[in-house]
Amino acid sequence: MVPRLDDTIVAIATPAGEGALAIVRLSGTLSLQIAERMFVGRTPITAAHGFTIHHGRARFPGGDEIDEVLASVFRAPQSFTGEDSVEFSCHGGMLVTHLVLDAALAAGARQAEPGEFTRRAFLNGRLDLSQAEAVADLIAARTDRALRASLDQLSGRLGTRIKALKADLLDLCASLEIDLDFSEAGIDIIAPEEVARRITGARTLLDEAAATFSGGRLLREGLSVPIVGKPNAGKSSLFNALLRESRAIVTHVPGTTRDFLEESISVSGILLRLVDTAGIRTPGDIVEAEGISRTMDIVSKADIVLVAEESTTSDCTREILESLPPLGKFQRVVVARTKADLKVELPEEPCSARVGGVIVVEVSALTGYGVRQLEQALVEEVGLEQVGSDSTLAITNRRHWDAIRKGIGSLDTALTSLKAGATHEFVAFDVRECVASLSGITGEVTTEDVLNHIFARFCVGK
Repeated sequence: MVPRLDDTIVAIATPAGEGALAIVRLSGTLSLQIAERMFVGRTPITAAHGFTIHHGRARFPGGDEIDEVLASVFRAPQSFTGEDSVEFSCHGGMLVTHLVLDAALAAGARQAEPGEFTRRAFLNGRLDLSQAEAVADLIAARTDRALRASLDQLSGRLGTRIKALKADLLDLCASLEIDLDFSEAGIDIIAPEEVARRITGARTLLDEAAATFSGGRLLREGLSVPIVGKPNAGKSSLFNALLRESRAIVTHVPGTTRDFLEESISVSGILLRLVDTAGIRTPGDIVEAEGISRTMDIVSKADIVLVAEESTTSDCTREILESLPPLGKFQRVVVARTKADLKVELPEEPCSARVGGVIVVEVSALTGYGVRQLEQALVEEVGLEQVGSDSTLAITNRRHWDAIRKGIGSLDTALTSLKAGATHEFVAFDVRECVASLSGITGEVTTEDVLNHIFARFCVGK
């Protein structure tokens, strides 16, 4: 569906439920007129200046009053959408909020589609497409690092870098095309060596950006960390200790955990999605067998496998790992030696050590010994310390990564053509293909299907 842009839309912009306040947002060419039909105050809305707030009462057009409200007026193009907009702040009860919405609909507005306000901001040039996508990421952010990465993209930093690179490539294309005009006269405008240098330089920049995606994705989605081990190895106790609450059932009976539990924590601004799984052993019944099967499926998709083994037993990590599905190239393993409080000798200060290439941490869920060190080990093992920092621009969106990879492919083709002695016409064509791929990131070249897919994941009212 392609939403119309010549009508006025309305939606509740605050979460469903009861609260102190709620906001009903209007945007479109008739926002001021519609707002005036449903508002009684000292100043007519149509006469109000932009960036002003007016006290009054919301009502149905020509009918009953609904609530005491504040009307915030924004005039085009100085609004979020670039259109005339009005936001009504009313009391946050579900009934009163929906009545204000109904009044706007009765006055001539249309219910907004998901993401339609942000879509209009993009189409009206207030945001590029990467910034528009950052709005959804900002709302969904669950850690401060993810929040900073979203704010970084919302500021236009990614779009600015992409546009600068595109400008350089387009300048190269112009030189290549001018060179074609003078080639018959035996005049070289740009040497092949210079063309290769500039294409290689652009490719390096794109490679560096693409390389941040694995970390950027984890910054956005968090790390999947299943806790695996034998029954009674202390997995559920470790799960509770990391959460700082009793979420999983803990007993001395082996096989207590049959299904998995998932909860999240934030460590150094990184989201860890912890999963308490069934103990790995020969199953005693069909229910336990299903629990172990689910554990294997979770492990196959994990970012880090946290192996729990008792400090008082011999090393069983290898045995556990051999029973798991083969780990992928980017998966990591951290070992928590649980029940450390039962050991006779234990260092006063908890620490982690690398044994056989695997980080091992002594932990006691009972006393909290080593829990913080384990958290840090999980984050450090994946190397996310610099991802999303002020000095690093992280690619967190798969669509952007796909566009960059496609652009790299086009530049590789251009270099191959250049080395094969092809005319600059063919080289310029491949460089322009790269520019077209990069334009999809900022939305300068995109399709309606792409826009529909992007904005469908937004909430109504944004």
